[in-house]
Amino acid sequence: MAQTQTQMAAERVAGAGGGAAWQQNGAPRRLVFLNALPLNVLPRAHLELDVLPVSNINELAAWVQRRLQEGWQLIHYIRHPATIQALRQLGIPLPETPNSGLYSYDAGDIIVVVTLRSPQRGQEVSQVSPQDLETWIVTVL
Repeated sequence: MAQTQTQMAAERVAGAGGGAAWQQNGAPRRLVFLNALPLNVLPRAHLELDVLPVSNINELAAWVQRRLQEGWQLIHYIRHPATIQALRQLGIPLPETPNSGLYSYDAGDIIVVVTLRSPQRGQEVSQVSPQDLETWIVTVL
């Protein structure tokens, strides 16, 4: 039976030290939702990224739930309320309040980048369904 992309992501995360929910300093690892991944949030060093597109958004929700059960900390830097609401519809327990703060990478973060499949330039989209989302899981190797 072929593995799904989310299952492959789980294996890649585990292989990159991502299976453990706790960092060596005792702090919980972070699962970070972003609406984009600007490279200036990463350390200024040679890095390799593992970027895996997620084709089944429902599998992503189940994957997130497993990480939370393992003790991962869930945070987000998404300022678009409709995107937050669509993720919450899937059962991903993001806070309802948009977050326009600036993300800074911490070693061990697993990043979930969520964008609209068809962004509407110059318009605020107020209705978004989970099927309108395009998602990637990003791990710094």
